[in-house]
Amino acid sequence: VVTKCDKEGNIDLADLKAKCEQHSANLAAIMITYPSTYGVFDTQVKEICALVRSHGGRVYVDGANMNALVGVAAPGEFGGDVSHLNLHKTFCIPHGGGGPGVGPVCVVADLVPFLPTHRSAGYDSKTAIGAVSAAPLGNAAVLPISWMYCRMMAADGLQAATEVAILSANYVAARLADAYDIHFSGNIEGIKGGGVAHECILDIRPLKDATGVGAEDVAKRLIDYGFHAPTLSFPVARHLDGGADRERV
Repeated sequence: VVTKCDKEGNIDLADLKAKCEQHSANLAAIMITYPSTYGVFDTQVKEICALVRSHGGRVYVDGANMNALVGVAAPGEFGGDVSHLNLHKTFCIPHGGGGPGVGPVCVVADLVPFLPTHRSAGYDSKTAIGAVSAAPLGNAAVLPISWMYCRMMAADGLQAATEVAILSANYVAARLADAYDIHFSGNIEGIKGGGVAHECILDIRPLKDATGVGAEDVAKRLIDYGFHAPTLSFPVARHLDGGADRERV
């Protein structure tokens, strides 16, 4: 069941409440990305979690953007029941090329018996679902890299990395806000562009209309100068009027 978002990219709490009431008898869970892939810290995240749980549902937190949380906040603090912590991006593993998707899955205590396990460790077939990986702890070639990164950074360094990621994203948004529409942003007084989390979405359709230069052209030109290419047309994949659109960076 898809819920609406408001003009700033936050989950529409009124719509979510209506959907929860409509589907209360069958409500299993909500999956949220926090901060969202729009680059927004949803200010009502605790209310969202409490609402879903009041209807008997669970809260699954996508850990894709932990680079905006490490050392600052934790999914369990705002009401999450399950969260996977992607090692790519946040914990020094490359992102892209179809993988590797690996990292810990954290759950609240009463869900522990249902976690995947492995025959070498033994498991209760009445609850656990068995192995989902050939190796009990996942990709042994990848995991030591993240372990070394965390050891070398230490707690203070990991928190500093989070703070720099957020500051850098807001710097980019503030510097480009006069030239491009920052498609979603929080409403933070005194910050040009409104304030974002770890990333921001630039709408460059006017640039393409005026010059023919599109998002893919911008991305490839950034690569020419040694910059990591931005993600294209995700998560906003269409015009507001419903037409096809790849012109967001």
